[in-house]
Amino acid sequence: MAEDAAAAAAGFPSPILDLPEPLLLHILGFLTDPRSRHRAALACHRLLAAERSTRTALSLRGDPRSPTALDLSEFYCWTEDIGPALAAHPAAAAALTELDLGLAGATDGFHATELGAIAGSCPSLRKLVAPCVFNPRYVDFVGDDALLAIATRCSKLTVLQLREPFEPASTSQREDAAITVAGLVSFFAALPALEDFTLDLRHNVLEAAPAMEALARRCPRIKFLTLGGFQGLCKASWLHLDGVAVCGSLESLCIKSCLDLTDASLAAIGRGCGRLAKFAIHGCDLVTSSGIRRLATALRPTIKEVSILYCRLLDTAACLTALSPIRDRIESLEINCVWKEVEQPESVANGTTGCNHEDDDLDELSYESASKKCRYMELDDLVSWEMLRSLSLWFPAGELLSPLISAGLDSCPVLEEITIKVEGDCRTCPRPGPQFFFGLSDLAGFPILAKMKLDLSEAVGYALTAPAGQMDLSLWERFYLQGIDSLITLYELDYWPPQDKEVNQRSLTLPAVGLLQRCTGLRKLFVHGTTHEHFLSFFSMMPNLRDMQLREDYYPAPENDMMITEMRPESWLRFEMQLNSRRIED
Repeated sequence: MAEDAAAAAAGFPSPILDLPEPLLLHILGFLTDPRSRHRAALACHRLLAAERSTRTALSLRGDPRSPTALDLSEFYCWTEDIGPALAAHPAAAAALTELDLGLAGATDGFHATELGAIAGSCPSLRKLVAPCVFNPRYVDFVGDDALLAIATRCSKLTVLQLREPFEPASTSQREDAAITVAGLVSFFAALPALEDFTLDLRHNVLEAAPAMEALARRCPRIKFLTLGGFQGLCKASWLHLDGVAVCGSLESLCIKSCLDLTDASLAAIGRGCGRLAKFAIHGCDLVTSSGIRRLATALRPTIKEVSILYCRLLDTAACLTALSPIRDRIESLEINCVWKEVEQPESVANGTTGCNHEDDDLDELSYESASKKCRYMELDDLVSWEMLRSLSLWFPAGELLSPLISAGLDSCPVLEEITIKVEGDCRTCPRPGPQFFFGLSDLAGFPILAKMKLDLSEAVGYALTAPAGQMDLSLWERFYLQGIDSLITLYELDYWPPQDKEVNQRSLTLPAVGLLQRCTGLRKLFVHGTTHEHFLSFFSMMPNLRDMQLREDYYPAPENDMMITEMRPESWLRFEMQLNSRRIED
């Protein structure tokens, strides 16, 4: 070790860094003393990553100031390590008022016993975020008793966000959770100060309307509500309001996978929740454009943010048309881009999806009262999204961006930021023609577009040689990035390369590097992956680039053993020095 220190002091890299990655990890596994492991982690970035990947225990050490907030949302660790770490330092745990356990890349959640132990160690919590196991087939799952234990031990909670990290195989296979209406009523009664509540499940909670009415009574301060897997949230059978529609203090409402939410339910929510500034529905299969339009009309005075994803009866053009009453009010919009026409069932085509004539008459009256100031103005004539500043788009793999403009997003004069997410298996998509591309050049019509997040991390393909008739990831990157150089106002780009799940490494290909190099106006480029070191010469030709980062921030972590052509610290330091030595005129 003394020789290694002398070599490091002399400016030469330590010989231990020449070892292959598996051998280095094996050696660090024998280092058990925490102080020695900390000293090794401070030596260089490679040893820091190796120390984190071989860490077997987590310890929380409170300083004299007694920290009140602990955020582990970007931390990788086992869920069963959190409880013992908090119990080992009771004074520091008792002083915590905010605890975010939304562990990065978590494929498992906290069990009922672990949640109870965490709540017992942190009685002063006002904010708790955690992934949980709600599957009743699992041992020690989270049910009514676990929720009530959290409420009784942490009665000061104002923010509680519990999510289930598992994705269902299909919607038809969803099972019922062990959470009942009676249990939720008792839970809400124990948390009178609750303001922000999230319970996002992959299992069904049936007949939830009485529980929502109890939430409105017992938690009068509730403003932000996210519910996943809750059925029967609002029946809207008669003129009176029921279920979630009675929560009039809500400012943000997100409903996911509510399979019996109808157009009449949306109309009732629009009447009852008149303060909503943000509304989101995901995976609600009975909602049509008629319900979206009625909701938009009712919420026109307050609505600012809208998110509509994975609704089977809503294609993109119909969704944008339904939002025409609030087109000049929306500041943030999130939609999925599905261009094909959807077939509406007979009940929807006949207008009998739970709507009644009395509700229609009341809706017309509310529309007239809400539009006195624009009595002679047709809402359909509001073709400009004059306040839209942020746009998020979800695309299935292989789908084109080009029809978006003709679908209704042709005029966005103040759009500053756009997020594009692509998901799906590119290996099952037909091979695009030689002149067909994703269509990023169509975004050049937005005059002040400055930031873009292009996330292809869930687009799966062949990283190496593709079978006959298939495209490898380099050609798919060309398909998606072609035309990005036409966005002359683009200032900042976050880019996630596509992946091959057989190869645990996400790397920029040569076509991607060549196309990114053409973005002469870019000042910030953040690539969430790696690249070959000889590709850096392309980026040095970008005249205005000042900040570039390669972030290996995906999960599972990349495997670096024997990747001799990938980025090395020495190469990156040379590129960084070259980048900083250039003169930028402004």
